[in-house]
Amino acid sequence: MSLSTDLAAWNLGGQALLQLARHPLGSTFAVLAAALALVVVLHALARTLDSGRYAWQRRLRAWLGIAEGRRILELRWLLVIFHFFLWQFVAYLMLHIWGLRDEAEGLLRALFSSGIKLGGVRVVFGKLLAGTLLFIVLFTFTRWLKRKLENDWLVRAGVEPSTRDAAATLFGYVTFIVTALIGLSYAGLDLSNLAIVAGALSVGIGFGLQNIVSNFVSGLILLFERPVRTGDYISVGGSEGVVRRMRIRATELETGDRETVIVPNSNLLSNPVMNRNLRTRASRVVLPVGVAYGSKPEQVRELLLKVAAAHPAVMPAPATVVQFTNFGASSLDFELTAPIADADARGSVASDLRFAIVAAFAEAGIEMPFPQQDVHIRSLPPRQDGAPQAAVDPR
Repeated sequence: MSLSTDLAAWNLGGQALLQLARHPLGSTFAVLAAALALVVVLHALARTLDSGRYAWQRRLRAWLGIAEGRRILELRWLLVIFHFFLWQFVAYLMLHIWGLRDEAEGLLRALFSSGIKLGGVRVVFGKLLAGTLLFIVLFTFTRWLKRKLENDWLVRAGVEPSTRDAAATLFGYVTFIVTALIGLSYAGLDLSNLAIVAGALSVGIGFGLQNIVSNFVSGLILLFERPVRTGDYISVGGSEGVVRRMRIRATELETGDRETVIVPNSNLLSNPVMNRNLRTRASRVVLPVGVAYGSKPEQVRELLLKVAAAHPAVMPAPATVVQFTNFGASSLDFELTAPIADADARGSVASDLRFAIVAAFAEAGIEMPFPQQDVHIRSLPPRQDGAPQAAVDPR
């Protein structure tokens, strides 16, 4: 008896809810509740994805190539577009629920077909936001493709790093232009109007964008001709360092102090550039060495060659050369030239050789002189009692 009573109560409750849902007020409440619940869920999902709270979100961020701690700016745009389409859909359902079908169809036409006329321009908000959404999706996808191309596919193909960087940069700019054109076309912009934009840009170039265009064209030339590549050690305009990144407008150099120098690309074409690694990574270490007069030059030469041959980074003889360069004011001057395979190790190799030369000379009893002067006093001022002072030879 109790079970049948409970079933009857549940049946009556279900029928009451069904009648309420069929009523416009109940349907309105249900639609608004569903929309708000969807908004809360999506905002929570975007917030946790932006911070990478869960393991699957961290894996997704790593797959998309998003650095740890970096905010995903595209999520904000996606949420804005989502809100626009959601509440327009909610408004469309409300009009249908309350029997305003003609007004609902008019709302759809105004949003996605006829638009709103602002002055002499007709703006279709639905197409505009749909084009923006399509651009964001395609841009995210092409950026992922660029990272895969640079860090995965070209690596497997055995392409050298500088070529990978140039190919990925060109791919990124070309796909960005194509993605922007697709988004603008889908948003309703007539691409034939781009001729007007190009004319306006040409006027702007004539009035003040020469440097930007010059750097842009220079960047394309550098990417194709590749006189400077990622990883090269270059010196230009008083700045020198390792090329870390090449962009269309500028090139980033990293100095020995880990400072980043931004060099406009036009400077790399218009000024002399010293590139240590353009043809080969090999270099040499040149060390001037002075020994005291009375030392045996042949012994000095043998010791220098022995020290250079003992260093693992120095190429074997006969590439290593010791030259007797000069009879100095206080020393016999020699010069050790030791070729090395990697130019980046030049500073450390030179330091190691200096340590070893000092130790070898000390063991062999060879003196390394320093500048000194002998002072001879020919006369002194008289003493207080008037008697002259005798000159003293300091030797």
